[in-house]
Amino acid sequence: MLLNTYGCSKGNPGASGGGGVLRDPDDQVLVGYSAFLGVNTSLRVEVLALLTGLRLCVQKGFTQVRAQSDSLVLVGILQQWFQCPWHIRKEVTQIWQIVDDLGLFSHCFREANKVTDILANEGFLHSHDPVKVYDQSHNLPQLAGGEVRIDKLGFPSLRSVRVPSV
Repeated sequence: MLLNTYGCSKGNPGASGGGGVLRDPDDQVLVGYSAFLGVNTSLRVEVLALLTGLRLCVQKGFTQVRAQSDSLVLVGILQQWFQCPWHIRKEVTQIWQIVDDLGLFSHCFREANKVTDILANEGFLHSHDPVKVYDQSHNLPQLAGGEVRIDKLGFPSLRSVRVPSV
């Protein structure tokens, strides 16, 4: 099982959301989630998005979950390459209690994490409902469902960059 997570913060600190998707070895979506994470820093939001996903996996009975994040800093902290900042130490310790094999954390590029990006932005929008769980891929928000289908077809995901007008 592979859990991809993403945290977004509209400012640093700022209002934030997190999202994630758990897939089986055949790349089928087992569960997804979006979460409103309050006002936080960008690194803390990445940690909270991962912790939310891991807790959901435990609740659903999924064990031996590998986790991917597009935050190289977070992966470095979880694999103990970097020192853990004090303001996220509690959450990182909780993550290590759930996943005791540091090799199960890995980095992925942002372009490979578009479904979770969409879910994190969805979480940012629903402050009235802290965590939404999507138990089947067809229950995902429409835009996320489209990205899941694109992933299954093997099409590359491109990132658009705005060029400032002169």
